[in-house]
Amino acid sequence: MMTSEEFIEDLRKSGVMLVKNNGSLTDIPSDFLSKATEFCKSMGCSSVIYDIYDPQDSEHTELTVTDCGYAE
Repeated sequence: MMTSEEFIEDLRKSGVMLVKNNGSLTDIPSDFLSKATEFCKSMGCSSVIYDIYDPQDSEHTELTVTDCGYAE
């Protein structure tokens, strides 16, 4: 089974990008998982959902990161 870190790295290598609030695309940074986990904890929420663009799968439009660092 793939770890969350491996999952994020696989997304990055596959060309998946984050969708910014203004609709533009940006690369998923290498420290994304740790920063997203920190953000989630600081906001007191159990998870944060990011919009993504996956060039290989138009159905794959969201990336969820939980407060314990799990990504799906």
